[in-house]
Amino acid sequence: MFGKPRAKPLRLMAEDADDLPAISALIQDAALRFGDMAYDRVGRHFTVRMNRFCHELDSRQPLRAPSVLRVSGVGKVQIRGLDPKNGQQHLSLLDVSIEPLAPPAAVLILRFAGEGTRDIRIETECVDVLLLDLAAPHRAKSTPHHPYTNPR
Repeated sequence: MFGKPRAKPLRLMAEDADDLPAISALIQDAALRFGDMAYDRVGRHFTVRMNRFCHELDSRQPLRAPSVLRVSGVGKVQIRGLDPKNGQQHLSLLDVSIEPLAPPAAVLILRFAGEGTRDIRIETECVDVLLLDLAAPHRAKSTPHHPYTNPR
C-alpha cells in the first residue's frame, strides 16, 4: 500500500530467434529442480517452473521471482547430462539458445550449470516461448557471481 508501487509481473513472448536473447538474459541464474520441468506430449508444451533471479530490477537486495517458461509446438525433447529420475536434483539455468532447423522450426537449448554437457534440447515446429512471472519478487539468499571470461 505504501512506498513504491508494485511493478507489474513480467510477461514476455518470443516468436523468432531475435526475440530469444531477451528471455535468455532474464532467466539466467534461475533456480529450479528437475521435477519443476514437464513435457506434455499431447498438448505439445514444455514447461519450466523456476525462481528467476531479477537481474533487471534496480534493488539493493537480491530478488527472485517465481516464474514459468513455456515452449509450445514441441515435437521432441532430449535430456543430456541430467538424471530424469531425480526430480529433486537442484539446477541453475545458464541460458537458452537456438539452433535453426528448416524454417520456421528450431531447437531450443536450455543449458544448466555443472560439469560436462548439461542441457535439454527442445525441438519445436516454430519459436513460440512465453516467460511469465507468477508473483511479485521476493528476497533471495544470495547474488549469483560469474567470473568474466573473454570468449576470444
